[in-house]
Amino acid sequence: MINVIRRLSALIVLVSVPLSTAYAQDLAKSWPNKSLRIVVGFPAGSVTDTVARVMAEQLAKSLGQPVVVEKKPGANGAIGVGEVARATPDGYTAYAAPVSIVINPVLQGKVEYDPYKDFQPISMMLTSPFVLHANKDFKAKDVKELIALVRANPDKYSIGTSGIGSINHLAAEYFIKTFGLKMAVIHYKGGAPAAQDLLGGQIEMMFSALNEALPFVTSGRTRGMAVSVAKRVALLPDLPTIDEASGTTGFDAVFWVALMTPAKVPAQVLARLTAAMQVVGQDKTLASDLSQKGVYLRVSSSDEVTQFMQRDGEKWG
Repeated sequence: MINVIRRLSALIVLVSVPLSTAYAQDLAKSWPNKSLRIVVGFPAGSVTDTVARVMAEQLAKSLGQPVVVEKKPGANGAIGVGEVARATPDGYTAYAAPVSIVINPVLQGKVEYDPYKDFQPISMMLTSPFVLHANKDFKAKDVKELIALVRANPDKYSIGTSGIGSINHLAAEYFIKTFGLKMAVIHYKGGAPAAQDLLGGQIEMMFSALNEALPFVTSGRTRGMAVSVAKRVALLPDLPTIDEASGTTGFDAVFWVALMTPAKVPAQVLARLTAAMQVVGQDKTLASDLSQKGVYLRVSSSDEVTQFMQRDGEKWG
């Protein structure tokens, strides 16, 4: 009986391979013939959701099929990423993958995916710097005063984040470690509630994505201190970089999102999706509109996505 089962199992394997290949060939010929979905692991109004919806509209024009955005928030994006990792690799499900895709495996210890084995990078989608901004009544007027004040008053002040393991949480820890500070790190369920407590004075400062900080800083509702990247940003030209403001070198924290599919999507389908993204990347009006919101359109090769993953996985890990 055992031998019979073994023979049947071998037969099933032999038969299933050509069927799978035939399905992949048929899929490649007709793809796409129905709507696609881009899964976002963060709530409505987040920078990832905002840009994914804009790019979904552009991809729909290029592919000739509707592209819908599905929000699966929770666990710093781990819920959404896990769903995509398990999805059928037919090119109809993609993931707006933030930098947390390589951070979560380090911070959470055990996740339901491998960022390198379970996903196929398509292209970068966006990058966005962070702004360190403070409550408008905070005594320090610049980064040097902030550092001096916090050092003189250990554990008196607090910095907010949009959640444990978020990139702005790591930026906050990076800032604290770099300058030898002692302060409370307060975690929220998203950037919006953290910003509300910043306005109300329950926390003194936070790192916010440029598009989220911009309306607060430009209206004077919060005090901009510095940007988290190596060069100043055009929308807030008077704000120095952390390095400029503090006299250090090498401080850099950037938020990015890339488009990925589950692994093993047929090569012809990947080629179509990649070509559609390249068309989006050539849309100068879209790039200009996004940059005015503090988000920078970045379309790239799959290899560049892998480079970002490896760099930030090592850095933040």
